[in-house]
Amino acid sequence: MKKTDRLSKIKRMRSWGNWSMGIGILSMYTGYAFFAGYLDFIPLLGPLLKGSYAFMTLLLIIGFLLTMGATVLFMISGMVSTSAPQVECPSCKKVTKMLGKEDACMFCGQPLKLEDEQPQQNHT
Repeated sequence: MKKTDRLSKIKRMRSWGNWSMGIGILSMYTGYAFFAGYLDFIPLLGPLLKGSYAFMTLLLIIGFLLTMGATVLFMISGMVSTSAPQVECPSCKKVTKMLGKEDACMFCGQPLKLEDEQPQQNHT
């Protein structure tokens, strides 16, 4: 079973982007469905919001902003991913990318630390 208690930073960014994209598209479809009357079977809300331009516009704007935010997240994660150093995970032996000094393996969730190449010298 795969560990999900610790995700890598790049994977976490992509997950936020996926959820944001899905919720944005779902909210846009919901706004149109209420406006067109497809959801009339919902008591109280269905008949009340049928033909409501304001509610449909509000949900379309919210969905558009969430979708654009997801696009920006995917763009940032892609740009960051190209310059991230690659290390080999000690537990699963796969090559993974790291952001910052501490991160987790993208495949198994193993916590990883990036150690400096040059050891500290004592000036005594």
